[in-house]
Order: sequence, then C-alpha cells, then structure tokens
Amino acid sequence: MMRFFQWLHRWVSLIIVIQVLLWLVSGFYFSLNGHHGMSGHQYLEHGDHAMLSEVAPTVDVADIRQRYPDAKTIRLHSIAGIPQFIVTSVDDTHYLNGLTGAVWTTSPELATTIAMSTYNGPGDVQEVSAIQGSDEILNWDDAGYQVNLEDDLNTRIYIDAASGQMLNHRNTPWTLADWAFRLHFMDYSGGRSFNHLLIWSAGLLALWFSLSGLILLINNFAKGDMNPRRKPTMLEHLQREQKPVASSCGGGGTCGLCKVTLEGDDLPAPTPAEKILLSESEIEGGLRLSCQHRVDDKYSIKLPDHDAATVTLELATRRLLSPSIVELTFNSSEAVSYQAGQFMQFCIPHREQVLTRHYSMATSPDPHRFVFTVRQMPSPSEKIPPGIGSTYLCGMEKGATIEAIGPFGDFILSENSQRTQLFIGGGAGIAPLRALLQTELSRSQPRSCVFFYGARHVNELCYRNEFTGVDQLEYIPVISEPKENQGWKGATGFVHEEVEAWIRNQDVNQLDVYVCGPPPMLKATMAMLAEAGVPRDQIRFDDFGI
Repeated sequence: MMRFFQWLHRWVSLIIVIQVLLWLVSGFYFSLNGHHGMSGHQYLEHGDHAMLSEVAPTVDVADIRQRYPDAKTIRLHSIAGIPQFIVTSVDDTHYLNGLTGAVWTTSPELATTIAMSTYNGPGDVQEVSAIQGSDEILNWDDAGYQVNLEDDLNTRIYIDAASGQMLNHRNTPWTLADWAFRLHFMDYSGGRSFNHLLIWSAGLLALWFSLSGLILLINNFAKGDMNPRRKPTMLEHLQREQKPVASSCGGGGTCGLCKVTLEGDDLPAPTPAEKILLSESEIEGGLRLSCQHRVDDKYSIKLPDHDAATVTLELATRRLLSPSIVELTFNSSEAVSYQAGQFMQFCIPHREQVLTRHYSMATSPDPHRFVFTVRQMPSPSEKIPPGIGSTYLCGMEKGATIEAIGPFGDFILSENSQRTQLFIGGGAGIAPLRALLQTELSRSQPRSCVFFYGARHVNELCYRNEFTGVDQLEYIPVISEPKENQGWKGATGFVHEEVEAWIRNQDVNQLDVYVCGPPPMLKATMAMLAEAGVPRDQIRFDDFGI
C-alpha cells in the first residue's frame, strides 16, 4: 500500500507542480499587462449616441404595436444614425428599421460604418468577412461580420447582423490574455467558467495529494525517519562504510538490488516491498533488502557480494550486434571471479559527478575478459539528451579505460535441479541469458534448455547464429513486427505470448525460469508465469530495478 501512495504522491505532485507553474506564469502576465492591456479595448471609442430627436423614425410606434400585439417592450435605438425599434416579446426579440418598418438588415458597408464609429485607432479597414459566430465572442453563434483593422494590435471588431450592434473589440493582446486566463483557471474549452469538470478533478487530485502526503508523513514518523537521531538504514550504513552493495533506486525499495542476509534471532518481518521483490524461500533464508531496515545489534549483516571490488577495465573491441545494441569487450589485468548472470556497476563520469550504470556480463566467466551488451539510447527529441551511460560507453575508443565495481547479483543458475531450464529474454536482456546458457551448455551433462528471445525485427536477433542448431538447446526467436520482416517463417507476436502457448503443454513444476528484458516485456512475462502457476521460487528475473 505504501508503494501505491508513493506512486500516487509522486505523479500527482508532478501534475500540481505543472499547474502551479502555469498559475505563476499567467498571474505574472496579468500583473504585467493590467486590465486595460488585456481587454482588447485599446482602440475602443466610447462615443455618445445620436439624440433620438435627430434620428426620429418615420414609422409610428402604434403600427409596431399593432404588428406585435404580444410585445412586452418597444424601445427606440440609434444605429449609425439610423433609428431602430427593438421589440421584445416573451420568446423573442425583433429588430426593425425605424425608417421603413422592415426587419433590420446589416450590409457589409453598414457593418463597416458601425465598426469604424467605435474605433479610434490608427488603422484602416483591411477586410470585412461574413461569419457565423466566433470563438472570440462568448455565447454568440449568430450571423455577423468580422471587420479587420490594419493596425499595430491586429484589431478585430465583431458586428451582429440581426441587430447591427457592435459586440466587442478583439486584438492580439486580448488573444494572449485569453490563453493566460485559460491556463490560470484551467478552462481550456474557452467557456470562461470557474465551475467545470477539470477544476473539480484538480481539486480532487490536490485532496489526494494532501491525503497521500499525510499518510506518507505519518509512515515516516512511525519509522523514525523524521528523528535526527534515527539509526541509519543498513544500506546507508554499508554505503558509508564503503562496503560493496548495489542500488539503483536510491533506497526506495523498488530495484531489489541491495540484498543482504541477516543472521540472528528475531529477524525483522518482511516489508511489502520485500514481499514483491523477494521469493518466500529467500525471505525464510534471512534475505532482506538493506534499504528497508535499520541497523540493529540484534542481528548481523552478511553481504552476498562480499568479493566485489573496484577494477579498471580497458576497452579491447567494439562491434554492432543490431541497429541499437553494441557489444563491448574489456580486458582487466586484475583477475575478477564472477558467476554467469552477474553484473558490474560502471562508474560513468558526467560533468562534475560520477553516475553508476549496471551492465551484465554476456559470456561465461573469464577472470580477465568481460563482454557487455549496451543498448544505445538515442535522444527522443532535441530537448531531451540521449542516455548518459550508453552514450559514454559506446563512445569509448579502443584502449580507453573505465572503473567498474563488482561483481553483483544473484541472477545465477539453479543448482541441485534437473528441471528444464527455460530462458525468456528480449533486447539487451540477451547479456546475462547468454552467459547463463554458455555456462549451462558447457557442462559435461547439461540440462535441457529452451530459449525464447523476442525482437521487433530479424536484424535485432542478437547472437542468432550462435544459438541455432545447438544440442540440448531449443531456440525460439520471436518477431513482434512481422509485416516489416518479409520472408520471416518463425514465431511472431510478443515473446511472452509464445511462451504462454508453449508452457500450456509443460509441467510447470519441472521448470526453472530465467527472465530478462525491457520493463514492459518483463512485467507481462512475470504476470503470465504467475497466471500459468509456475512456482515463484523457480523464477529468477533481472531488470536492474528499471
């Protein structure tokens, strides 16, 4: 539940921060321009109407009363020096020419005259257009005219055809102000309303933000996080002591890399994060995430990666495995003992800091030779930079060196099992799976292996020739975009769907499963395995907490 509230709090806060920024920017715009600068009335002429004695109608009001016996009011008005009767009834309003008694009509020439009688700016008429309503005039969908003036503000004057009335002036400052109002009041429909669904939703989100924040705050108090004298978490303690412990989520309990074994009496109960990221057998064996518990004298901490050390790697070769995946081979003068499936933590220099990125070894163990597959992360747009770690590593020249810490990880082959070894991968997840397969198949009596590997295109099937036609290995490549791979005769679709079809004919209790690949593929595969009934203790996965 706490993970849900953390997720909710984080994303709702992002939405609220964006809206607060919009409020600040639009509010600053209001203060800077003032009411008059945003009204659109910079060149509006507030002139006096002609005296009715000067525009006396030739039609008698009695005749108007006779034509409209249900009229509630009959008013005399002046439009550009022409008398006009406005007859109001219960259901409608009629506009009549006071000189002829006919229904009022507004010609383009009259509309221009009316518009210019309300204009005191420097511009001349540029265009007169007949229109049917306008988004710039609220609640007006009738026939009329838009008179455009050629001036410095791009003034537009709207005239209603039925009444001959000038509805309003609009210009470029008004358009900017209108959008500022929309942003400020979250009224993107232009209805100029404070009472709409979006602002109700914003209120509910703000309420959720407050409630989730309060729950997280109470949880922090309960855990002692707000106490300046609190004991550090095991992860913090190990990092301060510069002990070899991996983490990619900063102690948030989402990556599952900072595993330690606790020894002693009365071990702490597993947290919700540990119940998700660790298997029951791991929890029963004393395995915990060091970021989830504080240092306590009641039990000791045993590091699974106590042999991890900092080594200097020198780039030996680089080759392109697919359009997006590069194979990098490093040499080390220092011998490093590691198991297939483990990874190294690269120290990537970036500006004035050092970032860490995790990459799995892609071959069976060799103490002086390390092979990694790196997915090049291009820039999705001009404003977003490409992946820092992949860009640096793929840009290294032969002979260049870099520091790495390791080995880390427990994504290793199962022992004391004669079950079928099922490998499921995609993309750069090929690295640890290839190392595991090489190690298993090099044994004197390898177990039966099945390898499903998914890619979008044929040219993205890394190491395809290496896995084809190997004894003890059933290799099933799966292409998700067959239309772009004409001539492909193999499996198509998503890789987890192919595995699901295969696994229906298997005894799930006789499978050891290894999964590594992109986050969506990993999530879908883990859900499919759970649905298929594969015991959780027989599933191992590696996602570096992405």
